[in-house]
This record gives sequence, structure tokens and C-alpha cells, in this order.
Amino acid sequence: MAHAYTPGLRVARRAHLSRERTLPLKGDVLVNEGDTVRSEDVVAKTELPGPVTILNVVNTLGIEPEEIHDYMLVKAGDTFAKGAPLAQNKPLFGLSFLKTIVKAPTDGVVESISTITGQVVLREPPQPVQVFAYFDGRITRVLPGDGVQIETVGTFVQGIFGIGGETWGELSHPAQCAA
Repeated sequence: MAHAYTPGLRVARRAHLSRERTLPLKGDVLVNEGDTVRSEDVVAKTELPGPVTILNVVNTLGIEPEEIHDYMLVKAGDTFAKGAPLAQNKPLFGLSFLKTIVKAPTDGVVESISTITGQVVLREPPQPVQVFAYFDGRITRVLPGDGVQIETVGTFVQGIFGIGGETWGELSHPAQCAA
């Protein structure tokens, strides 16, 4: 039976494989040069900054931007939980039904409070990122703060089409899978 391969497709029964596994931002490398790793081992980790939410506090409270600090219940750098009060107005004659409270839409930290725009910038918690080895091998180089280079000998099958992200697992020949 003839085999037809699309240009760019590569299949090698035994190949020397060397791959860099790197982080999208500076972080921590968890292994050392010379270490042996398994495909499921985390070799590096970092945190991506969380999304930003901007609250227009002066419009909500009906105040001037330069007065914002008088109405804030938190300051820059403070952490908060979803629903926590961040700012409130001071109603006339202490009438509580006239009170307006600005609540946190998410968990996070107050990044800044502007007396020029009257906006409060909130940042959601960071999102953890882990880089897996994705194949069994040996760490041949550590890229401090960035990742590692891993080497091994194995079968190499390069495809052109894929669905989903990276993954690992054993490959087997269809004849070996017959019941």
C-alpha cells in the first residue's frame, strides 16, 4: 500500500527531540539542569495579571473628581471581595434611603483612584499559568525566569491539523488495539 504525505508532514520512528518549554511572562522555573522529568511534570509557573475593571465612581455618587478620596472606603493597594462596599455618598440629614453605595463587581485589588477622572481601577486576582514538560526527558538547559529546554529520543509524528491545546499520551498502532 502506498503512503501519501502532505508537504510539511514528518514521521520519524526514532528521532532526537529537543524542545523549549517557556512561560508567557517571567516566572519561576521549578526544575534544574540534569533533572529527569515526566510529561505531566510542571517545569515552570507564573501568574498572568487579572483583567481590569474601571468604575466611574464620581458619576455614580454625583461628586467632583477631586473629592473622590472623601467618599472612598478603600485605598489603592487594598484587596476586596465581590460585593464589598468600595465607596459611598454622605446623604443629606443622614437619610439612609438616599445613600448610594458602590460595590465591588468582582474579587480583586484597588489598582488606582484618580482625582482627575474620578475613576477607580480594579484588578481581578492573577491567573496561574503552569508549563508542563509534555514529554518524558532530561532538562538540558534552564532559561532563568523563562523556562527550560528538554531533550529525549522518541517517535516524532508531525501533523497539520489539531483540535484543542497541547496534550500527551501513548500512541499505539491500530493492529495492537484490536480486541
